[in-house]
Parts: sequence; C-alpha cells; structure tokens
Amino acid sequence: MTRQERAERRKQWNFVITDKGWAWLVRKPDGTEERSRKAYPTLKAAADDAIKHGYAAWKSGERRQLDD
Repeated sequence: MTRQERAERRKQWNFVITDKGWAWLVRKPDGTEERSRKAYPTLKAAADDAIKHGYAAWKSGERRQLDD
C-alpha cells in the first residue's frame, strides 16, 4: 500500500470565528464531525474547550526547536 492509498487516521481540527465568537469543528477519520456546543469569546477559550475534546495543542515551552 502506498502512502497515498493509506487511510487517514488523524482528526482534522478547524477553528472558525462567527457572529457569536470562536468555535471549533473536528472531522474524524470515520467521516463523522463534532462541533463545539457554543461559541467562545476568544480563540484561547475555544482551544481550551477543544483540548477537553481531544485536541492536542503545543504549549509554548514544548514546541520543538530546529537545530542550528
């Protein structure tokens, strides 16, 4: 099986801004979708809620640095 033929196993997360605030949407490998139940006033608040639902985010000190 080539790389292009492999089934996607990762979730695809998106953050959007609406009239009511920030929201998140995740598409799962099986084709189902889940959305935030409400809009949040800030992107950080939406991301914090997404983390509770499985979103894996880098914290500022955890990001890998490139070797010089």
